[in-house]
Order: sequence, then structure tokens, then C-alpha cells
Amino acid sequence: MSNEMKGVLLAVGATIGWSLSGVFIRYVPEIDAWTFNAYRGGSMSVALLIWMLLRYRAETIGHFRQATLVPLVATAGFFGIGSSLYILAMQKASVAAVSCVAATSPLFAALLAWVWLGERTRLMVLVAILVALVGVAVVAFGESGASLTGLTGSLIALLVALCFAGQSVTLRRYHSVEMAPSLIVGGLGIFIAVSLTQGLAPIGLNEFLILAVMGTVQLALPLVLYMRGARYVPAVQMVLISLADAFLNPFWVWLVHGEIPGASIFLGGALILGAIAAVTLRRAAPDNSMPAT
Repeated sequence: MSNEMKGVLLAVGATIGWSLSGVFIRYVPEIDAWTFNAYRGGSMSVALLIWMLLRYRAETIGHFRQATLVPLVATAGFFGIGSSLYILAMQKASVAAVSCVAATSPLFAALLAWVWLGERTRLMVLVAILVALVGVAVVAFGESGASLTGLTGSLIALLVALCFAGQSVTLRRYHSVEMAPSLIVGGLGIFIAVSLTQGLAPIGLNEFLILAVMGTVQLALPLVLYMRGARYVPAVQMVLISLADAFLNPFWVWLVHGEIPGASIFLGGALILGAIAAVTLRRAAPDNSMPAT
């Protein structure tokens, strides 16, 4: 098997893992968003720490020491806030709506990289952002037809996309910093922050096991697969593969829980994913001058 095929399979595995979020969330709808993400983030951190110990052994501490304060706090902060808002959005809107809106993250990352890092951004990216925002509006107002909370969830999902864009650009700005220690700190940070400020709502053993499995299977394992796959596959291809989450996430939820997307999801989702795919494919062209985000 070639290295490129190995990388593609790893990226596909990561995307499938990420796309299971809606299935897990719908299993425990009664848990509040903060408690949910605290346990999910904590279990993700434990799983990633175990992976680092198995992979690096005594060198694990050295990887944490190499992580400087600013990128560590920024990456952990974006992850903690973004993942908490993601759970909240999923509890208020349909999985399809949240998945489509959150998929705008690469476009916002390109815009943020232009503002913060001074990277050249083509006019096509700005047009794609506008098209994607139209798609977001279609999805959001379609959700509002079902309920006001659906509209709120769609708007929260837009904040999720901005947080994930900030995380991506931070990692790009401090590319020498390994991702795993920052995510471990972020997961443990959200667990500690919720414990001290909100308090953890009591949950049963079954709910705890679901969140622990989710943190491991839906977060930690996909992150490991994605980091390894990125070694062999161009960033453009990685982005395109990860777009499958916008389809797979609502598909699994429909298959397991019977949640049917509204009609507006198909039009809005087509605008969003079409805009991202157009920009991503344009980056693959030989004369492309905008770095991948």
C-alpha cells in the first residue's frame, strides 16, 4: 500500500470518527452542554495522554515542555469554547444544520489567516465566504421554521466555526507546537473550569460510559488518525475528505435515531459545501498562491 493511500484511509477513518458526534449526543439529550463537554473533553485528554505515553514514553514530558504559553493557551481556549458551543448547538438544532454551518470553518480560517498572518487571500475566497454565509442563512431560517431554538442553534454553530477557524490559524501560526499537548490541556481545562464554575451535574454510570467512549472514539482516535494521515496527504485533499462529515453526521443520526433533516438543509448545505469545495480545488491548481489552512 502506498503512503498516499495509507494517508487517505487514515483521513477517512478520522472523518468517520468525527461524524459520530450527533449519534452520541442524541443518546444523552438530558445532560446539559457544559457537563456533557466536561466529561467528553476529560476523557479525550486521558485517551490522548495514554497515546502519547505509549508513543513517546519518557519523551512525553519533553513534548509538553516544548509547548510555549501563548499557543498552548490559545489552542486550548479555542478548543474548549468551540467544543462546548458545538454540544450546545447540537442540543438546540438538528445535526444536519449544525454540521453544515460548522463546515464553514475553513473559509473563516482563510480570512483570519489573511488578517492575522498576512497570508495572501484570493478574491475567490471572499466570494466563497459570502456564498457560504447565504447558505448559513438558508439553513438557519429553515431551522427557525421548526423552532426558535433551531435558529439559535444554527447561529451558535456559526460561532463554533469561528472558534475552530481560530484554532486552525493558531496552530498554523505556531506550527512548531505539537497539537496533542494543547488539546490535552484544552480538554482537562474545560473539565476543571466547568467543575469550578458551573459544577458537574450528577450523571448515571451509563451516561458516563457513553461520554467516556465518545471522548475516546469520536475525538481522541480521529485526532490521532488525522495527525498521522496529514503526513502523507496534501492539505487540500484532507480538507475535501473532512467535508464528508457534513453528510455522514446527519446520516448516522437518521440511521440510528430517525432524525430527518429539513428541506432547507439540502439547499443551504449545497451552497456551503460547494463554496468550500470550489476554494479547496482552486488551491490545488498549479498557480495557487494561497497557503492551505
